[in-house]
Amino acid sequence: MGSVRPEDLPPLPEAPGVYLWKQGEEVLYVGKAKSLRARVRSYFHAEGKPLRIAQEATSLDFIATRDEVEALLLEANLIKAHRPPYNVLLKDDKHYPFLKLTREPFPTLLVVRRVEEDGAKYYGPFPEAGALRRIKTLIDQYFPLRKNSGYPMRRRRYPCLNHSMGRCLAPCVGLADPEAYGEVVRQVEAVLEGKVDWLLAHLEAKMREAARRLEFERAAEIRDQMEALRAFFATAQQAFDPEMGDLDFLGMARAGALAVVQLYQVRGGRILGRLSRVVEKEEATDAEILWAFLRDHYLEASPLPPLILLPFALEDLSSLEALLRQRAGRKVEVRVPKRGEKQRLLELAERNARLALETELKLLERRGDHPALKALQDLLGLARRPFRLEGYDVSHLQGEARVFSMAVFEGGRPKRAEYRRMRLKAGNDDYGAMEEGVYRRFTGSLKEMPLPDLLLIDGGLGQVRAAARALERAGLRIPLVGLAKKEEVLLTPEGRELRLPLTHPALQLLIHLRDEAHQNGLRYHQKRRSEALLQVLSGIPGIGEARRRLLLERYGGLKALMEAPLEELARLPGMNRQAAEALKRALAGKMAL
Repeated sequence: MGSVRPEDLPPLPEAPGVYLWKQGEEVLYVGKAKSLRARVRSYFHAEGKPLRIAQEATSLDFIATRDEVEALLLEANLIKAHRPPYNVLLKDDKHYPFLKLTREPFPTLLVVRRVEEDGAKYYGPFPEAGALRRIKTLIDQYFPLRKNSGYPMRRRRYPCLNHSMGRCLAPCVGLADPEAYGEVVRQVEAVLEGKVDWLLAHLEAKMREAARRLEFERAAEIRDQMEALRAFFATAQQAFDPEMGDLDFLGMARAGALAVVQLYQVRGGRILGRLSRVVEKEEATDAEILWAFLRDHYLEASPLPPLILLPFALEDLSSLEALLRQRAGRKVEVRVPKRGEKQRLLELAERNARLALETELKLLERRGDHPALKALQDLLGLARRPFRLEGYDVSHLQGEARVFSMAVFEGGRPKRAEYRRMRLKAGNDDYGAMEEGVYRRFTGSLKEMPLPDLLLIDGGLGQVRAAARALERAGLRIPLVGLAKKEEVLLTPEGRELRLPLTHPALQLLIHLRDEAHQNGLRYHQKRRSEALLQVLSGIPGIGEARRRLLLERYGGLKALMEAPLEELARLPGMNRQAAEALKRALAGKMAL
């Protein structure tokens, strides 16, 4: 526990800046503020994470800045340097590649991992290496920038093979006309900025001009260039309304500690690419996660669009807008649309973020690291993260033939090879049936199976306490919890109720386990009903194998078949009135016995 009290704080100015909560030499949290004095003192009147940070810290450092933009930049750099445990850190925090158009009399196009303040133009980041390779190949093949003369450009004695193939103007040997080379650079910029329509119109005018001057070989080269551009953008991008122009839009999905944020780039009405980042932070709010993504992405992303659409509103966006305006050299608007085509873009982003989140959850499940398991540990105060979960259900067939069914999850995934069920001796006593089933699970033929880390009982407090009695009789201490069906409330043997939102990952996992246990018992009863019906139908005159199979598929059990009207039976495919009447007489005779 830390020892920082309000009176221990250093004199804080009413100025923007960055503050660092520290425990010894370790930085616990880095934050920025419009007013350092007001923001830091608010920690001592807060609840949840802010209060815990202040309680754990032993000291506070701060750095005053000239404005909020400088504070935002400093905050980002300090978070990257210290990686504090209480800050939101984006998973897969690697440097995605950029395309760099160098600042020289004869620029070249390079693939780089870092953005530097060197006056060059950067395009990216490109989260998908395949997309970067495709666009770089397109430019190398159809736009004759220099390629093999290094950076900065070195003079060569002879032109390279690219010049012979028409893919380089060879400025390194003094063959390139500066004006013609500048025209190629402008065309490359148009490709990288998604200004396809402008570029195609520009190239078409050039092609017509070449044809008018009878330069048919040059006109054919431009035609091939235009076809390559159309083919590339037709397959690599999805078209929307061209009037939409340039913008970015974001979507977010979350399940407990795990969240996925996705950003889509629209240029000239087309989606150019998508960036997806994963965050795992139990205590972070949605706003903190989205803010961390925006800060980290837009400190490097280039070029910046005039409009950014967010899935929900954030407080204090003024510093971000000021930074974007400073980087872009013009106004950049950040807003949340409420209707129209832009709102539909956000729905698209959210839908795809949910799909990406489901994929991430499945990958975690395969590694036994499902986030719901950590949530269960915290929720129930377990000593360790549970791995093997067993769910138990007691069901019956029309009041008889009680069955105890068991489902098994390991690492958050069903392990159906270990599902089991057993017939019970208990009569109409639901609690006795649950106690019998649980006791036999751990003392009978199933006792050699691995012990679970957590038991889930399908039922209310009575069933939960019956299961607890069975564990006590078996001499075992295994955590258990019940799940009541109607309100999906968790119950402990002590009678404590845990009410969670339906979106909570721990509750979703337990509902899945409960439903699997119930379905396991239901399948057994369906099998019993089918066997009973087949036994009754065998030996009835006029009801052969084909008709038995038909009646079994149509009615499933004896009760439903007996209640079926005669006319309905006679109209079934493969049946007739004579067979239906014989069936009815036979059923009535068998039931009278």
